Amino acid sequence: MAKYIAIFVSACLLASVLLNLFFWQQLTRLNSSTSSVSNSDVNLPQLTSPETQYTNTTKQNKPETFEAPSEEDNQRYQKAIYWIKQQIAAGELVDAKDAIQAFLRNEPQNIDYLLLEGQLIAKTAPISEVLAHYYSLLDLPLETEQKAQILGLINELTNTNINKLKAIRSWDVLATFLEPLWQFDPTRRSIIVSLAEAYAYQNQEFLMENVLASLQQGDMDAARIRQILKQQGTSTASTEPIEKDEPQPVDYERSVKLRPLGDHYTTPVLFGRNKQELMLDTGATTTVLTSEAFANISRRTSWEYVGTYKINTAGGLLDAPVYQLKQVFFAGFRLDDVAVVVLPMPEFDYADGLLGMNILRQFDFKIDQQNDLLLLNRTLR
Repeated sequence: MAKYIAIFVSACLLASVLLNLFFWQQLTRLNSSTSSVSNSDVNLPQLTSPETQYTNTTKQNKPETFEAPSEEDNQRYQKAIYWIKQQIAAGELVDAKDAIQAFLRNEPQNIDYLLLEGQLIAKTAPISEVLAHYYSLLDLPLETEQKAQILGLINELTNTNINKLKAIRSWDVLATFLEPLWQFDPTRRSIIVSLAEAYAYQNQEFLMENVLASLQQGDMDAARIRQILKQQGTSTASTEPIEKDEPQPVDYERSVKLRPLGDHYTTPVLFGRNKQELMLDTGATTTVLTSEAFANISRRTSWEYVGTYKINTAGGLLDAPVYQLKQVFFAGFRLDDVAVVVLPMPEFDYADGLLGMNILRQFDFKIDQQNDLLLLNRTLR
C-alpha cells in the first residue's frame, strides 16, 4: 500500500513541475510580445499645430539610413509652411516665431524656414536688419537655385528702398540704410552710387569721396555726384543769417514770422488742416515729427508708410518709421511727397518736431534775425 502511495505522490510532483514549465514558457512569450509592441513606431494622433506635427513625425520616423520623404511627409511640410505664412500675414507673430524657432532648433540650416524667419524679421525690425539676415544666408551651403532666390530678394529689397528714399529726398535715412549694406556688399554698384549721392546731398565731401573711390576714374556717375556736391555748397551758403547789406524782405516771395526759442526758431507748418509748430534745424536732413504730432495729423492727411529704418539721433541710432506725406503747406507753398521721420520725443515739449532740409532745400531762404523773419524764394526743381 505504501508503495502505491509513493508512486501517486511522485506522479503529482511530476505533473506540477510540467505545469510550471508550461506556464513559464507562456509568460516568457507574453513579455517578449509586449516589449516588441512598446518598441515599435506607433503614430498616435496629436492635437497640435501643423508645424509641430511635422517636426514630431520626422523625429519618430527617422530611419537609420536615408530615405526620400514620402508624399505624406511633403504634404505635412508644405502645410506647416503655409500655416506659418498665414500667421505672419494675420499679424500673429508670436505663434509664427515659436513655430519657426522650434523647427530651426532641429534643422538650423533649413532654407525654407530661414526665409520664413526673414519675413518675420521684416514685420518687426528695420529693413537693414532684414537684408543683414538674407546676406548671412549666403554663407550657408546652398544649391544654385536657392542662392539665386536669396540674391533676388536682396536685389529687390535694396533697390525698392533706395528708390523710395530717393523719391522723398530723405538723404540722411538713405545713407544710414546703405552704410551697413556697403560693408556686406562693397562692390555692388547700385549701393556705391546711391550712398555717394546721399552723402553729396548732405554736403559730406570726405564720406562721398571715400565711397566714390570704389569706382573707376572718369566714371560718369561719379562726375554727376560731384556736381551735386558743388550745388549743395552753394545752397548751404544761403542759410546764413541776413546782414544789413544783403537783400531785404522785399526781394523775396514770402516772409514768415518766426517765434524765437532760445537760440532757435519755430515756424508753423500745415499738415492737412492741422497746424504744427516745428523748430528750424538746418542740420536735420529729414523733417521729424513727434509721435504725438503724427498721431494728430495722421487722421486728417494722406500719407504712405515707407519703412522702418535706423535713424541717427543725438542719443545714437534708433529704429523709427518713415512716412511720405502727400501734401504739406509751408508759408503758403504746397509741397508734395514730403518725408517725415516719426520719433518718440517725450522731453521735446516746446515744439511738434524739427523742420529739416528736405523742406528748406526747396527754397532759397534767409533768416532775418533782427526781425525774426524767414525769407523765402521757391527754387525750380
